[in-house]
Amino acid sequence: MKCESCNIGEIEVEEYVDEGQNPFRLCISCQDRLINRALRPSEFFNLTAIHGHNYYLHDDFYYYDTGEATQPEIELIDAEIFPFPDFEQIKNDLNSLIDFSFVQYFTKDFVINELQKFDKLEVLKRIKEKVSYNRAINYKAYEITGKVVGKLAAEWIKSEWSNRQENELQIFAEPLAKCLDFEEAFEILTKELESRDDKFLSENVSALLYLQNDKTLDWIEKVYERIKNISSNWGQLAASSNFSWDRANKWLTIGRPLSLIALDSLIYCTTIGERLNQSIWLQELNPRLVDNPRPESIANRLKDYLTVDSVPRTKNAVKVIIENIFEIKK
Repeated sequence: MKCESCNIGEIEVEEYVDEGQNPFRLCISCQDRLINRALRPSEFFNLTAIHGHNYYLHDDFYYYDTGEATQPEIELIDAEIFPFPDFEQIKNDLNSLIDFSFVQYFTKDFVINELQKFDKLEVLKRIKEKVSYNRAINYKAYEITGKVVGKLAAEWIKSEWSNRQENELQIFAEPLAKCLDFEEAFEILTKELESRDDKFLSENVSALLYLQNDKTLDWIEKVYERIKNISSNWGQLAASSNFSWDRANKWLTIGRPLSLIALDSLIYCTTIGERLNQSIWLQELNPRLVDNPRPESIANRLKDYLTVDSVPRTKNAVKVIIENIFEIKK
């Protein structure tokens, strides 16, 4: 077998990174370059497509879009002879294109669009092969499967979920939402969240973001007594789940923690322009209140809420929301 890095020399050594992950199978020269952060661009590409973005292939050491070594500890030799793949040259080759999608830390839409031109079952077959060879790449495999294959991959994703390891909920969240019918995905994800302690619940509730359904808001009401740490995760989830002013008004009346979640969600649903402290995902979604209430109605209700809850957090939130809604009106 050929070296996983250069695809030229024979495999002479195995380099282990993390326990439980497949070793790098390399020739001696590539092992030296790997350890010294001096892989040539195509070597970086080949290894990342197999092993993912682990320590040796970290973005502190390489540019993911070019494979250029940024902190080599030995001289970089003949890098130009081992170039990073050109997208236009490889986009019609399924295997190379899948590898390209795995190497990108955030797989870009233009890559997904090209993958969607291929037969979905062929895409799934190739992805299964990659995961069978090295499960360390599964986080990218499930992401690409959800975005490209969709419901044709339902049984495989469920099979992978049944064999999940500790703390893998987040990497399954989007593919489960995209590969399964809503009701099934909702049941799987909420059951997992509810089965663990309150800390796990609050830290991982963003797994429901991809469902984008107001049934999630009903679920928040169901579990609200378990919410001890009212982080922004809850507000982002509500904002992403067809949040309405009617729902916000209801939660303000009920009080904490739902009232604080409502305020956070209202900030996300009324912000325009630059969105500080918001995830890229939420910025792209750009949520809005689904019932399009009058700004005056919101402002008056929020001012009324301050008569029962006027701590700095709520005052600041109300101030931001009122500024947002009247800026939108302009």
